[in-house]
Amino acid sequence: MKRSLSGSIYVTSLLALGASLASAADQAPKKEESSANTLEEVIVTATKRNENLLRVPMTVSVLTAKEIEAAGITRAADFLNSTPNITFQEDNTGETFINIRGQTSSRNSDPNVAIVVDGVTLTSVRDFNQDLYDVEQIEVLKGPQSALYGRNAAAGAIVVTTQAPSDAFEGSATVSRGNFDTSRFAGSVSGPISDTLKFRAAVSFRDTQGPFTDITTGENVMRTTPTLGRLALLYQPSDKLTVDWKMGFEVTHGGTLAYNAQVVGLPLGNFPGTAINANDADMPWITNVMGVYDEKYYSTSIKIDYDLGFAKLTSITGANYLDNFFGGDLTPYLPDTGQPGAQIASYAFIDKNYSQELRLTSRNDQPFRWQAGLYGLHFLRHQYEVLNEDTLGAVPSPRLAIIPPGAPEPTTSFGHQYYTTTSYAPFASIQYDVTGQLHLNVAGRYDTEVRSVSEVTPGDINPITGESYNLCVQLTGRTVDQCHDSKSFHQFEPKVSLSYDVTPDATVYASYGKGFKSGGFNPIGSRQALLAAAAAAGQPASSVFVQDQFDKEVSTSYEIGAKLRLLDRRLAINAAVFQTNITGAEQFQFIPSVGLQTTINIDKIKSKGFDVDVTALLPIGLTLFGGYGYTDATVEAFAANPSFVGNAAPGSFKYTLNLGATQAFAVSDRAMLTPRIELNRQGPIWWDVNNTPGTKRDPVDLLKARLTLSHSNHWEVAAYGDNLLNKKYFQEVVPILSNFTVDYRGWTRTYGIEGTVKF
Repeated sequence: MKRSLSGSIYVTSLLALGASLASAADQAPKKEESSANTLEEVIVTATKRNENLLRVPMTVSVLTAKEIEAAGITRAADFLNSTPNITFQEDNTGETFINIRGQTSSRNSDPNVAIVVDGVTLTSVRDFNQDLYDVEQIEVLKGPQSALYGRNAAAGAIVVTTQAPSDAFEGSATVSRGNFDTSRFAGSVSGPISDTLKFRAAVSFRDTQGPFTDITTGENVMRTTPTLGRLALLYQPSDKLTVDWKMGFEVTHGGTLAYNAQVVGLPLGNFPGTAINANDADMPWITNVMGVYDEKYYSTSIKIDYDLGFAKLTSITGANYLDNFFGGDLTPYLPDTGQPGAQIASYAFIDKNYSQELRLTSRNDQPFRWQAGLYGLHFLRHQYEVLNEDTLGAVPSPRLAIIPPGAPEPTTSFGHQYYTTTSYAPFASIQYDVTGQLHLNVAGRYDTEVRSVSEVTPGDINPITGESYNLCVQLTGRTVDQCHDSKSFHQFEPKVSLSYDVTPDATVYASYGKGFKSGGFNPIGSRQALLAAAAAAGQPASSVFVQDQFDKEVSTSYEIGAKLRLLDRRLAINAAVFQTNITGAEQFQFIPSVGLQTTINIDKIKSKGFDVDVTALLPIGLTLFGGYGYTDATVEAFAANPSFVGNAAPGSFKYTLNLGATQAFAVSDRAMLTPRIELNRQGPIWWDVNNTPGTKRDPVDLLKARLTLSHSNHWEVAAYGDNLLNKKYFQEVVPILSNFTVDYRGWTRTYGIEGTVKF
């Protein structure tokens, strides 16, 4: 569709499609239950109660345990890159960016998508940048979910449910080996301890050298070794009470800051240096500093359900701790140790958070259903940004300390901020069956979030610069004790939807909702530092949009959709059109010369489009699946630089296309051979509000395939491959200045073999 299409055309087209297909559904014979010849009906928890996917009035993409296994999903990218209108990037600094329908996540600020694991909402996408293992179901909810899931669910939510402890003793083990010296192991064991207590333990380990090697040091720049584990206990002393306790850990070591730099006038590797080109991704790594990445993550949660008869009382308590450090060469990543201006960068995030949710949920077996609750969060973060002279060609030791002049690698810049967030929100929802076919859903939440920042960097004079290490002291004239700010953010987030069951196999719906992401603080003194850096680089003051404080982001979204099950439930179609108005959209700004990573606001972005996904089970046993998403997201207002109005919103694909096929063939009475192939096309994308010339990435086609031989439910062997076309592309482009970008490569072709046994 062309950009000139209006929302009314989208709506008219969708309603016409719904009417015609619903008519076909009426004429098709029905079955009371799913069978091997029909598509599986799925129960989801999108509305925080168990419901049939067909009846949930929102766009939800679901992967069951069977589908996760069949597709070989072990990372978030494996399923998000196959979901229409979703942009997903990750790098090896621990960052993950999930953008839905033109609403984008921003580095170092809160996500726009709530990530909920076993009922606990994660406070940072860094916690999501881990391997997936022993998972029961994944639900991807598009559109604003703040009314139900609260803070940071403005664009949607990802709900992950891990496998529950089993009634009988069981287990599994998976081992794989692939190119780039990649090994992986995942295993689980589960069963009863007593009549009232069950357990489940699961582990995952992966080691890879990655596809790229630094030609100066020989370092495998994307090497990584994550180790994860989880223990769950399920206690059910009666039909009324259930206590579900989980504890998990993750430890990762590897490389980091595996970026290429493009600088006009500076040829680097195969980059000629004549102009920025986001599609010239065939670049080597040439730095002589090896990156260092170390992360530890621990989490625990306890969920208690008690049946009061008229309603279920649920308490969910969560706590986690993250210690994330990464360091390496500073841009432009040259072998420049000992040269004037050569520097090494180190960053760290040390997070602690505690959350509590209490809610009452009425029974499902009544026409008027309700839910009410209260949520609270206390989140603490120490954030470090440290620059040192590059005199040894190695990440400095000791870490996160000021190294004086005369010592190796003296500190040139040191930043340490302490952030606190206290959030609380009452919420409620009702679901009312107006008739047997017409259903009303109303939900609301009022978020209050109190944020503060303290610049706790020592106020000592930096002997190298002659000024205070503390930017706040240096640039604002405050004392260290005065270098703190706080602000409260408030927002009411309603959501209203109306759905109509056209037939037992066809539902149409319309919804309205608001989303909210809190504002916050950049390091105090950021604006003054960046103005000085811009002036030194010959850039005008108008190129700096950063303020020391950034405002909240609020979105208002409208959606009309249809869900259809046709041809005796052999064909499933889910389609929706949407429009979202975003005020205060938060975006990332980075100036490496001062080591500052900051956030800005775009006054208004308007996003509209549609997405559709289809699954068809053909009579011959072949399953076809696919989806298409189109997003037209543009900058509607930007007071900092009005010339950017009309630019494409950053971080959102113009369109996405997913096509795939799979079929199981019997090779004996107990063995099956199942090939699967899938193509994902990511449309063009801009990365900054400037739409900096040369930074638009063209469409990328990623092809993957899997061939699985399985024997009953006891063992299977699979061969797999990803990016089989060996496309060379940048997964992320970070424009720094009009003549300078920092770029992160996507993985080249990967392949391997995997074996699983179950007992």
